[in-house]
Amino acid sequence: MLQVIQVTRCFGSRTALNEVSFEAVPGDIIALLGHNGAGKTTLLRLAACYLQPTAGTIRLHGLDTFRDSLDFRRITGYLPERSPLYDDMTVSEYLYFRGRIKGLSTIKARRRVRDLISQLGLEDVSRRLISGLSFGTRRRVGVVDALLHEPKLLVLDDPLANVDPIEARHLTEAIGAAARHAIVLVSGHTLEALGALCTRYMVLRDGLLSAQCSRHALETSGQGSTLEIEVTHTSDAALRRFATPFAGAEKVSLDLLPDGWWHVSWPVTAGVDVRDRVMAEIVRQGWSLRSLRCTTPGIGARLAKLVAGDAPPVDGTRKGLS
Repeated sequence: MLQVIQVTRCFGSRTALNEVSFEAVPGDIIALLGHNGAGKTTLLRLAACYLQPTAGTIRLHGLDTFRDSLDFRRITGYLPERSPLYDDMTVSEYLYFRGRIKGLSTIKARRRVRDLISQLGLEDVSRRLISGLSFGTRRRVGVVDALLHEPKLLVLDDPLANVDPIEARHLTEAIGAAARHAIVLVSGHTLEALGALCTRYMVLRDGLLSAQCSRHALETSGQGSTLEIEVTHTSDAALRRFATPFAGAEKVSLDLLPDGWWHVSWPVTAGVDVRDRVMAEIVRQGWSLRSLRCTTPGIGARLAKLVAGDAPPVDGTRKGLS
């Protein structure tokens, strides 16, 4: 288990993190979300023993980041925001070198490098110098480095930044596979990809843990769909009377488009499909219908609202969180 207990980190007079607390177990893939400067990278550096907290405690399987720093780091894999790779080595040379540094035997280091290069789709660049790699490829090499010793805690700072869709697929598959036996902390701004990958989300704002929820809670939080129609040969008042039984007058949005058609939208309760009823009523009224669509916000859109503070924290907050 990973325990983060009332952790505060100050840089001079500035408080980067303020009494942040949470727990995680193997299988958890936790996304740290928030605007730039919210404290995400600071928290990841603390979890990786790159920094020490000003106050509070971080424990992993009973090991303390302060008292047991070396042992803690032996079971932690860390990918910083900028991949610190050796440019004058080939990919295979570098990864084998890193495996040996991390205590792997010659045979195991070679096997782990071979397996992870295949898993991350790096076969074509395994003999190339790291200096000639693209940013996304360097990120994949950095993730292999972090995974070599099969860590119990995997700490990844924005691993999906500036990677193409194929690289992102390789990375998310590797992270998901690692989470079968490890705790994963990952930050980033690619909300749709992180939403699909992670099992829990924590939002930091000005150093405080302001909201947190599980993927299941977010997906079943009651954020329903929006029904939109475009009709003509009617009026503002008639449309409000028409939509009120479906949504309530205060929830109906009406816009008269430049071409004379009305755009009408209102929220629909999750799991309730009223399209047939709406269509039947439009036909009964004798209006012309140009479009009817029902849209459901994706997980990225829901996370964006959570990060912006436009949606309540689904799983609530605890003392010390705001």
